[in-house]
Amino acid sequence: MDISIDGVSIFVHEAGSPLGYPLFVLHGGPGLDHTEMSPWLDPLGDTFRLLYVDERGQGRSQRVDPATLSLSVFAADVTRLAEALALPRYALLGHSFGSFITLAHAIEQGGASHYVISSGTASFSKSAPEIERNLAEFEPIALREQVTQSWALEPHARTQEDVARLMEMQMPFHFASAESDAYRRYIAAQAGREIFSPGVLAYFAAHEYAIEYEDQLGAIRKPTLILAGAADRTCTPRAARELHAGISGSELVIFPDAGHMTYVEQPAMYFTAVRDFFVRHPAPGA
Repeated sequence: MDISIDGVSIFVHEAGSPLGYPLFVLHGGPGLDHTEMSPWLDPLGDTFRLLYVDERGQGRSQRVDPATLSLSVFAADVTRLAEALALPRYALLGHSFGSFITLAHAIEQGGASHYVISSGTASFSKSAPEIERNLAEFEPIALREQVTQSWALEPHARTQEDVARLMEMQMPFHFASAESDAYRRYIAAQAGREIFSPGVLAYFAAHEYAIEYEDQLGAIRKPTLILAGAADRTCTPRAARELHAGISGSELVIFPDAGHMTYVEQPAMYFTAVRDFFVRHPAPGA
């Protein structure tokens, strides 16, 4: 369904039980769409009313000038979507770039009852050097060179085909192993499903990622779950532990044998972690 926010159409794909507790799901990227998360998180539909969002300017949402986009804008969109859908209570789960939006929402908006930060970081100035070190050690060398080249090409993405090729080049870095069944399953399932936003990817790649929230984590007062892969090379376990330390009362789960794509690599553990979190912290009015 399409929802108008300030005259801009935002696409939301709904799945799961219509009587379940509303859970907004934010994809990574930037420049990707909700199919990065759906149908992968659909098993949670036995508990939640899943609301997969194509973030402003991306996927099936209306195209906008990328220079008008920011984490704060994306976060405000979630609040406005909840208002448009007449949802007085809802939870928010964001993965990767979506987790940065989730952090921004928790700090600046605070309207969700629960926050799930999946494969995230509070400080890109700390994460960027980790990514560089992990890439320098990434094997085999051919894949290392492939991933390095893909990041250099991001600011020059212009077409759907450009982004599809970049994602193909990068994805081995985001799994614990490119030889795993999880990796092969994801690559096969995603082929041709995604609607990319080259302009959004190119804009953010050409500008410094403004992700510096460490000194504001204490403002988060809602139940917060932090999920990370033990082998994540981008949003590392170190970043997850520092999020956990900075958010009072938060819970942390680090999945073994998982990289950045935790919900694909360890789906049973991932779903159990989310469900159990909401059992320990019952949603109001659920």
